[in-house]
Amino acid sequence: MNLVDSVISGFLSGLSLGLTGSGGSVLAVPLLVYFVGLDPHTAVGTSLVAVGITAIIGFIMHWRKGNIDFKTGTLMALTSIPGIYIGSYMNKSVKGPLLLTLFAVLMVAIAIKMVKNNSKQVQQVKEGKEISRINVAGLGFLVGIASGFFGVGGGFLLVPALTMGAGLKMHRAVGTSLFVVVLNGLAGFVSYELQGRPIDLVIVILFVLGGLIGDAIGVRTAKSLSCRELRQVFAAVVVLVALYLMWINLPRVL
Repeated sequence: MNLVDSVISGFLSGLSLGLTGSGGSVLAVPLLVYFVGLDPHTAVGTSLVAVGITAIIGFIMHWRKGNIDFKTGTLMALTSIPGIYIGSYMNKSVKGPLLLTLFAVLMVAIAIKMVKNNSKQVQQVKEGKEISRINVAGLGFLVGIASGFFGVGGGFLLVPALTMGAGLKMHRAVGTSLFVVVLNGLAGFVSYELQGRPIDLVIVILFVLGGLIGDAIGVRTAKSLSCRELRQVFAAVVVLVALYLMWINLPRVL
């Protein structure tokens, strides 16, 4: 296993995240499987932990700006954590080809969502406190299952959940989602350890290192490019990768 490949994979994932502002982590699992050489289940756990660590910097930046709703984020994280354990336990019993095929379906869904969100932000739905808490708790649990099963940070699900379920403004929803992603990454690591499925922390660190470099370059580059066109191109790349995953793994499932 070439450790340099871990840095390059992290760089590519971070670059896409910096260029588009979201969805970059969806490339982590395919890169870890086909470029680094991890088995699908280990790649899912590695991705979840790496994404959580990478989100720390964004979380700190939003924290300094006062963009974190810790009360809402903590509630969502508390319900996400058992969901993560359940999701990671569920993927243990799913064979690699089926897991990657399902991941490909998720990638297509993310790509569609990115294209639809090109020109407008997620609308907020104002609810009463009691309803909001129920929504946040339920959505947190569902996001946790998806994060644990697929190894994604869940930001693409968390932000709509926080805007529509908790009525947060967009910038506070983004900041709060990063807080939850950090906690989810920690929960994912603990979950895998408890299940006796250790994660290679050397690969995690190298992937994060490459991701931070790629993210920084992506953010600077994105300033001079059209955000809408970037998201469309990235969505197309995600769909192509998803089709490749289906082409390789679907025959094995069938």
